[in-house]
Amino acid sequence: MYGENAPPSWARLPGARCRAVEHLTKLEGLQEFELLAGLEESFFQALAIASEVLEIGAGTALYREGEPSGAVYFMREGRAKLYRSSNGQGPGKARDQILGVVGDGSVLGLASALEGKPQSQGVTALTDCVLYAVFRDELVNLMASYPEASLRLARALAARTRELEDLVGNLVFHSAPQRVARMLLDLATEEGRVTKRGVVFQPSLSRQEMAEATGISREALSRSLSRLAREDILDLRGGKTITILKPAELRART
Repeated sequence: MYGENAPPSWARLPGARCRAVEHLTKLEGLQEFELLAGLEESFFQALAIASEVLEIGAGTALYREGEPSGAVYFMREGRAKLYRSSNGQGPGKARDQILGVVGDGSVLGLASALEGKPQSQGVTALTDCVLYAVFRDELVNLMASYPEASLRLARALAARTRELEDLVGNLVFHSAPQRVARMLLDLATEEGRVTKRGVVFQPSLSRQEMAEATGISREALSRSLSRLAREDILDLRGGKTITILKPAELRART
């Protein structure tokens, strides 16, 4: 039955492991989540007891679309992509649509777990990640016992819903070059550093994943990036590194 404590996909993969961590270390880590800031000490004590520390390597699937939603994950370190897949339906090979890239402080798998239905999307680590895994039943009991914590998690779900609404609007109402410009700015905000030349970052997404995030082909992405480079808005000569030379002009393209 979906929603039962079924083993998620990472439990069957090499490179993913739960490790024993002292209660105090878990407690301190959970208290650093901005989402949970200010909640009572007894909540953090109970959450630390209920959680397991999970480490997964870059490229490891945390869970896949359609799998049982037996656990919720609090991201302590790392970055991961959320996506839906066409699973090869219709002509051509399977395609992915990246729904977002999340990092430290995020909560993953919450909506499907609370609904007790299969995962509605997949999550794959872009970097090595450290997460706190809490089985669904344990978290539901905590939410019933701590109404303020339940409200915080509801706000996290509302924020994620708003992000998905923004994504739909972006895909429907903006051109491919506009979507590429917005994606670059979003990645630079999360992953970039400001230098004298501009904002420098090495995207956590591959070029194929950047195309999936904007709903275009790899070729169309390459054309958009090349055009921005010819106009001296981007510098792509650093291998995987991208430098936004003129952030204001890039923003005007969104």
